[in-house]
Amino acid sequence: MSPSQPASLTREPPLPAVRPSPSGGDDDTVLRLLRDRVARTPDRTAVESPGSRLTYGELWNRADRLAEALPRLGVRPGGAVGVAVDRSWQSVCCLLAVLRAGAHYVPLDGGYPPGHLRTMAASAAVDTVIGRSAALSRFPESVARHRVHVDLALADPGAPPCARPLPDERTPAYVIHTSGSSTGRPRPVVVPHRALRTAASSLGAECAFTADDRILSFASMSWDTFGEELYGALSSGAALVMEPRAHSGSVPGFLAAVERRSVTVVDLPTSYWREMVDHLSATREPLPPCLRLVIIGGEAVSAEAVRAWCAAVPDRVRLLNTYGQTETVLVTHAAELGGPHGRALTPGAPVPIGRPLAHVRQRIIDPGPTGRGELAVGGASLAWGYLDAPAATAARFVPDPDGGRMYLTGDIVEPAADGTLLYICRKDRQVKIRGIRVEPEETERMLLTHPRLTDAAVVAERPDGGTDRLHAFVAGPDLDAGALRAWLGERLPAHLVPARVSVRRTLPTLPNGKVDRTMLTEAAHTEPDRLSRTVQEVSDLCGAVLDTACGAEDDFFDKGGDSLLTTRLISRVYRRYDVELTYVDVFEARTPAAVAELILARATRRPERQAPRGHGR
Repeated sequence: MSPSQPASLTREPPLPAVRPSPSGGDDDTVLRLLRDRVARTPDRTAVESPGSRLTYGELWNRADRLAEALPRLGVRPGGAVGVAVDRSWQSVCCLLAVLRAGAHYVPLDGGYPPGHLRTMAASAAVDTVIGRSAALSRFPESVARHRVHVDLALADPGAPPCARPLPDERTPAYVIHTSGSSTGRPRPVVVPHRALRTAASSLGAECAFTADDRILSFASMSWDTFGEELYGALSSGAALVMEPRAHSGSVPGFLAAVERRSVTVVDLPTSYWREMVDHLSATREPLPPCLRLVIIGGEAVSAEAVRAWCAAVPDRVRLLNTYGQTETVLVTHAAELGGPHGRALTPGAPVPIGRPLAHVRQRIIDPGPTGRGELAVGGASLAWGYLDAPAATAARFVPDPDGGRMYLTGDIVEPAADGTLLYICRKDRQVKIRGIRVEPEETERMLLTHPRLTDAAVVAERPDGGTDRLHAFVAGPDLDAGALRAWLGERLPAHLVPARVSVRRTLPTLPNGKVDRTMLTEAAHTEPDRLSRTVQEVSDLCGAVLDTACGAEDDFFDKGGDSLLTTRLISRVYRRYDVELTYVDVFEARTPAAVAELILARATRRPERQAPRGHGR
């Protein structure tokens, strides 16, 4: 039996045990939670940013006023509205207004490449984009037929407000795109109100959010982790705090912003959290005393990093490792890692992703002797599936033998002795090296125990006419590829030691903070002679811009590069290779060899497949 699929975005096939509301629809939604919160505490702060503060009553009234204006501007119930997100109370107001109007939103970031934006908007059937003028100005005209300037819409008195029922819980709340890390192309995931409300309430209970909490808005608003921050705050009466200085990229700047704004909860990508651990360990600087909970997720975390955290941070600060997918909505599993939990971890061992949250059903598919197998997740927080992709939806959303559906995560897990789940590896990353089935994440996990290594990713490559082999990409100060291979050889069997190790200053990331393995895999598969030729060409370009010889491993900025010379280099790269680089790309790559790898990876990928950069999960 195949799972039920949404034939359209107007209504999901009937779900069991749906409770009708007095208005005639089912209002078990986050809007119902927000409306109840407004009735109880209208004067508490809902959203705070530099120079502005909105109470719950003010936020609800402005969202309602905007929702009244949207039908006059072409938005219809059941329609898809792109929200030109920026970090502002106006964007939060747009999201809520779209829901109040009976439509569903599609978060879009104007910083994405135009081709990527057009692909996302088309795949989600976006006809209208709403946002502040500054955010809308970054959108090409071809992204949507209609644009709504939120400031103008809020200033228009329009018709007087009228009583409107809340949306039906079985209709879509939003369509959000996956990172595309496994397919190369983001997929639009349809999330109904029921799933969002269930996930937000369950997460709030797990994190013990209260009205006294001040939750930092750290994730990009175009990624689902932002939903954890926003709906976790609004459903519990907490304040969502927007502080630009928290996004400077500097850990000291981030910690200063947390203290300045009296933030109590932060939700961070694991990669950024690791930077914070390194900083705290090196400086012995204390965490701001206001901080009570640090949530991490998005990537596997090493036992060494957790133990370092526990050595540097008092036990009163909770460290919560969370697990979930876009398709399962927000968070499905959580593990306490702070204090005695983290200190009990064995160096080099897998770190638990924890137990399922209250709303989650889990199964391990085809478990082996140790219980290891693929994790499947079910429960009321599942998305409908992928928009207009029934085959892809049927392949991942499968029938649950006990009824309903389950999502096949593709993650291999194993139960620990205490019943928590340990994340082992990705099912789709297993390869055979010399006839032996290999999980590259075992090598990654060992690499991350190296004291001078800050990040690592291991991919499989196959040289022309050859067999699969492992290629490790690593980042960290003063690393030597040969020494790293020898170090691994003392700790791992030969088939797990990479044939190649490439040292970089940083590894490329997707907007959610995860390592961009697609880009690394394409770089690993680049023909050696083409790479050598490109390295030489880029060295020549750098030399011409700097007016001095620049070797393949010379640091462009140490040789005199500045912002103006970087702009000239980017321009010459574009004319030579038809590849667009940014200042950040060059600043992170720094050497002609690393820039050449980036150019070849970008040249291999078509523009619509290029993942924009940023934070978030």
